Amino acid sequence: MDELENVPPPENPRAPRRRVLKRARIVFQQGHCSIGCQILNVSDTGALILPADIFLCPKEFVLKPDIGDARNCEVVWRKGTQVAVRYI
Repeated sequence: MDELENVPPPENPRAPRRRVLKRARIVFQQGHCSIGCQILNVSDTGALILPADIFLCPKEFVLKPDIGDARNCEVVWRKGTQVAVRYI
């Protein structure tokens, strides 16, 4: 039996999020298309964003904040006008 099997799962597996309000671009189709968005909160593993057009937001894209490093992302869920993404 592997020792890791006896370790209880963490109580809250989601990484802590920090509220921010940053402008960014959602870049897709090998950099040929982009739409604007606002980053509402971030963590070490993902972010919550508000795309300018939720219907144009693809499942995978590069999130390029005006300030900071670009991150490859995949959509985890969509609710109303918000999109939660996981960094990949």
